[in-house]
Amino acid sequence: MKKKILIALLVVAIISVSVMAFAGCNGGGVNVGFQTGTTGQSYTEEYINLTPKQYSNATLAVQDMVNGRIQYVITDIAPAKAIASQDQFKGKVKVIDISLTDEIYCFAVGKDNETLKNQLNEFMTNKSAELKALQEAYIAGTNDVKKIPSGNKNAENALIVATNAEFAPFEYAIGEDYAGYDMEVMQMFCQAYNYELVIENMDFDAVVESVGAGKAHVGAAALTFNEDRAKTVNFTDKYYESTQVIICMADDTTFDNCKTREDVEAILNSLK
Repeated sequence: MKKKILIALLVVAIISVSVMAFAGCNGGGVNVGFQTGTTGQSYTEEYINLTPKQYSNATLAVQDMVNGRIQYVITDIAPAKAIASQDQFKGKVKVIDISLTDEIYCFAVGKDNETLKNQLNEFMTNKSAELKALQEAYIAGTNDVKKIPSGNKNAENALIVATNAEFAPFEYAIGEDYAGYDMEVMQMFCQAYNYELVIENMDFDAVVESVGAGKAHVGAAALTFNEDRAKTVNFTDKYYESTQVIICMADDTTFDNCKTREDVEAILNSLK
């Protein structure tokens, strides 16, 4: 009888260890949010001790953090600072201003549209000083808010621009219109080359796919260049250098003594 009990206890112990191991492979007790399809997702998913949480945009992730559902958000630095400065989050959250990645933003065009890529590169070169000043204003939040409407898709000179209008200060919606650095650059480009700007808002994951399939001419959605995306579309020259950062609650001191990327990543690896 005792032997049977010991065997039963051993089986229960083995099952318990297996369940714990399985749970560990699917993330730990620390929930980290990010926008689906972004570098924030791939970065977070490298940590097997963290539980990744997907959101359609980083603002929703931060809202869930404020409501206690997740502990941290990882996103691009410019949107992170824009979110933290919003009235609903001001004083409640903070940005850990330490670069976790090195990446560049480019516009995407179809593989068979070398002419359009060259036009965009030419435009960015010719307007480099003006675009740099405009970009600095957007990042600092000192730019004039400019509503940019979407034009007639059936126009002979229509330039269809795919975006994800949930990534201020680069692209966001104002009613039925659009705003943000990328959208203003697209408007300036269309005016310079006599295109009718048509903006199509979609999920971030769909932007590159839409351009690659020929459903849109340009992808303007704070797109980070990477080799996987380059298999589907061509990229213009870079127009912004970005990085991923952490957003946390204002009273969270976990990363306060960090000075370098290595300091932050050592803590991320130790979280349970």
